[in-house]
Amino acid sequence: MQMPFVVLFLNLGTGEILLIVMFVVMFFGTGKLPEIARALGKGMRQMKNATAEIQREIEIGSTEIQRDINISDEISELKKATEKITGGIKEGLNSIESHHNSKEELNVSKEKETIDNENPLVPPGAVKRD
Repeated sequence: MQMPFVVLFLNLGTGEILLIVMFVVMFFGTGKLPEIARALGKGMRQMKNATAEIQREIEIGSTEIQRDINISDEISELKKATEKITGGIKEGLNSIESHHNSKEELNVSKEKETIDNENPLVPPGAVKRD
């Protein structure tokens, strides 16, 4: 069974670390050791800043996506509300129109009654005197 490389790398003991330090001192010398440490520190800081920037961009993107999803939900709710309101307005207009039509029919029937109730002996084209 093979272990992943990451687990092996993190499993360094004191002896292995001392061996690596001795190899670096012998290969680069003690004069260049501070420069190498500064370069490694600077590189690690840049890597940390880059990963933080990437993480920040991902968070901003996910926030925008979430906001777009919330906006689309609110738009659908607004559409439903406007449909409900327009339906209510149409019903109100229809009831007003039917009420108005029934009043007109009532007025027409009353006019016919008054015409019918007039004196039947008066000819239809006669002039009425008050």
